[in-house]
Amino acid sequence: MSMDERPVVVAFDGSAESEAAVREAATLFAGRTLVVLSVWEPGLAMAMTPPPDGLSGMSYGLPDPETMATMDRLQRDRATETANAGAELARALGATVEPHPVPDEVNIAETIAGEAERRDAAAVVVGSRGLGRVKSRLLGSTSQGLLHHTQRPVVVVRTPEGAQ
Repeated sequence: MSMDERPVVVAFDGSAESEAAVREAATLFAGRTLVVLSVWEPGLAMAMTPPPDGLSGMSYGLPDPETMATMDRLQRDRATETANAGAELARALGATVEPHPVPDEVNIAETIAGEAERRDAAAVVVGSRGLGRVKSRLLGSTSQGLLHHTQRPVVVVRTPEGAQ
């Protein structure tokens, strides 16, 4: 694939910030294919199971395999719907687009970075609420994580707090 044909990965979760990222990507990278990426978390049913409570003596059983499979399918389906919604927005703006739901590997930033590497992306575009330094450290930051986990150019589209 030549340098001019490489796609651009756009992280999309349905938020106003990710919509802004799709809009900016469609403008900045006109003519390139946008890969609208929506991350889903396999094993969520297991992660949501509370640990045994040593104080009250209550313990919770692990979800049965059918419940775990159902949760995974619902998460995957939701990610597919979300990626398709982002792709529709990009298409409405004239972009060539590929929706792509992807299971979370380690964390969202590493998953997005990994997909950008697999696709030899020209860039990664992600939205940001524009939280201050303290809030972003407390809450975690996908955009900061991307800057640490990829050598690809990262475009962070800022959305001011309250503009959601």
